[in-house]
Amino acid sequence: MRYKRWNLAKIQRKKRQKFIVMFVIAAFLIVPFYPGIFTFAGYVYTKLVKSYIATAEADFYFTSDLLSDATEVPVYQINHDWATAATINFELRNYENQLNVSDRPITYRVWAEPAGSSASGTIVPNGAVGQRRPVSLTVPVPANPAAPLEVLVTAVSSRPYAKTLQGRFVILPAISCSVADNSGLPVATLTLALSRAAQSSRTVTIGWQEGAVPDMTNPMVLNAASIDLANRTLTTTLNTASVYELIFFKDNPEGNYTAVTATGV
Repeated sequence: MRYKRWNLAKIQRKKRQKFIVMFVIAAFLIVPFYPGIFTFAGYVYTKLVKSYIATAEADFYFTSDLLSDATEVPVYQINHDWATAATINFELRNYENQLNVSDRPITYRVWAEPAGSSASGTIVPNGAVGQRRPVSLTVPVPANPAAPLEVLVTAVSSRPYAKTLQGRFVILPAISCSVADNSGLPVATLTLALSRAAQSSRTVTIGWQEGAVPDMTNPMVLNAASIDLANRTLTTTLNTASVYELIFFKDNPEGNYTAVTATGV
C-alpha cells in the first residue's frame, strides 16, 4: 500500500494566505474609516442611516388649522375696532389626520411680527389619538388704527424635527372713516364703513371739532340715540357690512375740514 506524503510547509502557507484574504475582505466590508480605500462600506452605511432618517421624518406630523408649510402662505382677514388689542387664535396639532399621528413629544415656538406676543410649549402624544394645542397671540393697537394691519404668524417645531408653519392675518378696522378733500367747498363729507361681523349692527359714536356742524336731516342723525351739540358728539346704531355718508356744513369754505372721528361701542 502506498501512502501520499503531505507537505506540511505547503499546507501552512496556504492557510496563511487564506486567512489574509478573509481578513482583507472583512475589513473592506466593515470598516468605513479610511476614505478612498473602504468607500463601498462607507456608502452602504450612509445609505442605511439616510434611509432610517427619511422614514422617521415621514412619520412626523406638525400641522395647524390655519397655518401651513406650503410655499404660498395662507391669508386671513380679521375685523377689529382696536378698542383693545387684537387676538389671533389658531390650533397646533401633532397629526395630519386620525390615521397619521406623531408618537413623540413635539416642542414648538410661535410668534407674531412686526408686532405681537409669542408662545411656546410641547404637544404630548396620547397613543394613536391626535392632540391639539390652542394658541392665542395678542397684537397691540397700531399707530394708525384706521389702516389695515398685516401680521405674519410663524410656528416652528424644534424637536424632534424642525418644521415651519406660517399664516398672514390682515386686521381690518371694524369701523373706518374718512373725510374727502373739501378745500374751497361749503361742506365736508364723512364716509363711514363698517366691516362684516357676526352681529348685524353695532353702536357708533361720531365726534367732530369746532368749525362744522352735521346735517340734522341725515337718517344717521335723526335715528341717533343721543346728540350732544355742545360737546359735538352723537351716538347711533348702524348696520355692519355697510357704508354711510354724513355731510358737515363748514364755517369756513376755504379750509379743509377733516377733524371727524368714529368709534365703536
